Amino acid sequence: MKEAQSDRVVIVTGGSGALGRANLARFLAAGDRVVVPWIVASERDAIEAEEARALAAGRLVLVRADLTEESGARAAAEALPGAEVLVNGVGGFTGGTGVHETELDVWERMLRINLRTAVAMSRAVLPGMLARGRGSIVNVGSRAAYECPAGLAAYAAAKSGVHALTLTLQRELAASGVRANAVVPATIDTPANRAAMPDADFSSWTAPARIAEVIHWLTRPESEGVRGALIPV
Repeated sequence: MKEAQSDRVVIVTGGSGALGRANLARFLAAGDRVVVPWIVASERDAIEAEEARALAAGRLVLVRADLTEESGARAAAEALPGAEVLVNGVGGFTGGTGVHETELDVWERMLRINLRTAVAMSRAVLPGMLARGRGSIVNVGSRAAYECPAGLAAYAAAKSGVHALTLTLQRELAASGVRANAVVPATIDTPANRAAMPDADFSSWTAPARIAEVIHWLTRPESEGVRGALIPV
């Protein structure tokens, strides 16, 4: 059976990364109109090349925006009015040193890119979602937040914050038609991760498209009863 086309406005942050591109492709395939904030010109160029047809058809809007700042989050939210879906997928990874060896700047960077961006974007879209009485926010967490591996304290702490944000948001949104959930991937099978861990068992890693499928499902009417979930993928 052919999937029904939804024609929603969807914001996908981190849309230039491996998982972000999979999310972008999945929502475009469903007929949604997608906003992707960008900050690195080369990453914008890659999206333009991959999704030229969607751009030409007005189904994809690229907006330059620093999502760690309120003004950038607001610009992303206003690029296409009426966002019904927000995927907080922008993030970054740094690790390999113990707590006493990890500079405070690294902690700040992990918190800014992984947690602050999700907070800023949620703040930007929630007033509109609440006014319309519907909406879905899906955050991207990490299994590292549960396992807290040695050498990954800053990253794990930032992703723990993403999990806490998800649960708190859902409690605050419980009486509304807006819901919040998160996916919790283990290692994602990306070129960058393969280059960083060349001796790992890639067969145990998760393909971005599989995660994108779960994210998309969490925004659909079929998952309406799923709220405040941290879903391993």
